[in-house]
Amino acid sequence: MTEEKQTLTPIEAIDEFYRLKDKYETSYYEKYEKPIVNNSQPKKQKRVAFSRLPKNECINCKRNVGTIFTVKYNKSEYMRQFIAKCGDFQDPCPLDIQINYSARQTFSHDINFELNNVDKLKLEIIKAKNNALFFNKDVIKLFEEITTDIKDIMELTGQTIETNILRNDNPEKHALIKKTIDEFGKGFIMPFKQMVQEFNETNNELILNQAVNFYINEMIPKLKDIQELKYEVNFVEYYPQEQLFKLIQMPTSLESNENTFKEDDKVVKFITGVRKDKKSKTKKVMGVVTKKTRKLRPTGDLVIEEDVEEEVVGENQEVPPNFEDNTTNNNPTYDVPQVVPQVVPQVVPQVVPQVVPQVVPQVVPQVAPQVVPQVVPQVAPQVAPQDVV
Repeated sequence: MTEEKQTLTPIEAIDEFYRLKDKYETSYYEKYEKPIVNNSQPKKQKRVAFSRLPKNECINCKRNVGTIFTVKYNKSEYMRQFIAKCGDFQDPCPLDIQINYSARQTFSHDINFELNNVDKLKLEIIKAKNNALFFNKDVIKLFEEITTDIKDIMELTGQTIETNILRNDNPEKHALIKKTIDEFGKGFIMPFKQMVQEFNETNNELILNQAVNFYINEMIPKLKDIQELKYEVNFVEYYPQEQLFKLIQMPTSLESNENTFKEDDKVVKFITGVRKDKKSKTKKVMGVVTKKTRKLRPTGDLVIEEDVEEEVVGENQEVPPNFEDNTTNNNPTYDVPQVVPQVVPQVVPQVVPQVVPQVVPQVVPQVAPQVVPQVVPQVAPQVAPQDVV
């Protein structure tokens, strides 16, 4: 689970919000809706196919619960709110995006709106004067209220006009541009022209190299500074129908013409990622361990039984002469007829009393149901005649 509240600005958070929303809608359309739309089936079958479509996946946890993207406008606070949450209301994932973005209007719109309100108040004053002259009505209190409203609106209008001038038509900025252009003409263009004139007269390549370096290292950076001061919008756009590249330059941008309270812009929450569940991990590990121990126990008991009762003397051909040397030699070869008579009398009396009480209670209940049905039919014909005699 990650929280990007501290790293994203409101503009970046809104861009990410719409990127996730577009990915959420486009992926579902391309995977499910587009094949139905492009199909040549009748409309009735298409309706049935649409009704059977699964729910979209959550953009964060990838479960088929959907994601709720909402954009609503709060008129009381002049605020636009962007919200994104998981579609599972009972067990939602940590996805939680909340962004507050204050309402935007252009300076010209706000100024015209406030001036229209002033005109309406002036008309109310004219009506009140006529009522006082022709109908002898008391309009003193009404005059005071209208006068107070006009003062407040005119003060707000003056602040809006001042902000617009300082931002988009600043006299200091115009003076700085003019000063920079004059300095560029005197300090850069005149010396460059003199270098070009000297090269034309003398045909000296050193002067030409000096002029080129001066143009690249000194004049071009200064021209970029002047361009940035004069134009906030400066880019080249291609029009494919006309097959033309057009240079678009504007002294002010749309953002600079917006009248708003940017201090109200805020990224309240921007949480993404999946919650880590520690309990599920411990359960999985415990289950694997118990399965391994259950599988190993029966195999160990069966091997011990076969070694003690059937294979120690008759079939085992790799019995070492001494138990202490068994770990050091992995593949010994011995003469069985000579070794067995020497080893068996020493080993069997020591091993059998220790192994049998431990092995038999564990092995017999497991082996007897499997061995007896197979052994009795083979042994009974041989044993029964002897017992009868």
